[in-house]
Amino acid sequence: MQPAAPSLDTRIPVHVLTGFLGSGKTTFLRHLLGEPNLAETAVIINEFGEIGLDHLLVREVTEDVVLLSSGCLCCAVRDDLVSTLAELLAMSRDGAVTPFRQVVVETTGLADPAPIIHAVMSAPELLHGYRAGSIVTTVDGVSGLNSIRNFTEAAQQVALADCVVITKSDLVERWQLDALGLDVAKVNPSVRTQTSSKHAMPSAADVLNHAADWKPNYLAVSDKPGRGVHSHGIKTFTVEVTREVEWPAFVEWLELLLAARGQSILRVKGLLPVRGDERPVVIHGVQHVVYPPEYLPRWPEGSPRGWLVFIARNLTRSAIEKSLPSIFAAKH
Repeated sequence: MQPAAPSLDTRIPVHVLTGFLGSGKTTFLRHLLGEPNLAETAVIINEFGEIGLDHLLVREVTEDVVLLSSGCLCCAVRDDLVSTLAELLAMSRDGAVTPFRQVVVETTGLADPAPIIHAVMSAPELLHGYRAGSIVTTVDGVSGLNSIRNFTEAAQQVALADCVVITKSDLVERWQLDALGLDVAKVNPSVRTQTSSKHAMPSAADVLNHAADWKPNYLAVSDKPGRGVHSHGIKTFTVEVTREVEWPAFVEWLELLLAARGQSILRVKGLLPVRGDERPVVIHGVQHVVYPPEYLPRWPEGSPRGWLVFIARNLTRSAIEKSLPSIFAAKH
């Protein structure tokens, strides 16, 4: 498994839009579907009755797929997500539906987004047509602080996010948004955060594009008491990797770690210096599954030489650090 440049992957990205109950993800989805550059998008939802998109429907394409006025395809999950994605791709290739360039899956308010990404990354019938995209989590600006602190589902949705959209920002004071932002960063220090209000919402480009220059927030990843830890046992910590790693040894180490502790590791993300290459390698895993690694063209400005950010339960930084020497062993 050698790293590849991101632009070489021509498969269709599957983005996940999630968020706790009442956080405004449906409103935000309607906003996104109004953008011209999302016209070639397939939207997958659980039940049409819950989504409130009736005013956007134009005509039925098949029994379970409809065409929206924006040009997007919209369908409901029937048996399971894998079969729905496979069927959509087959219909597109056969000309039964308009070809699409990306997929947005909207989850229910209590959903764990990890199984969706796991399905896209591991189902044999999807591997050649789809790739994992971004996880976008909406957080209620009014009640989000309470949700993250008291509901495991809300905290896990934030922990797995590439981008968090804090909604209803016009209904709260600035200090409340700052406090919520700190809680989000404690759960997920590498996440991008956007704010959204009734009259000003972020664009698809703001939330669906992977950030190439992300780096962990070390204030939020501290092992000091009260930082980086939540009542659900979710803990965030950073392991610095300052020496060049041997790529085959690192792959073996990561696969063994996720096989053994995948249930404990919600997400691992990082940049690594690899022996024989000046470019950093992007590492990204969710529970038992690792995304295909990618090269960045250069190291982000001001970035430390290498690191791995873990968001995990019942796992400590010291346990990870003790196992790291094996990834350098081939150099000696």
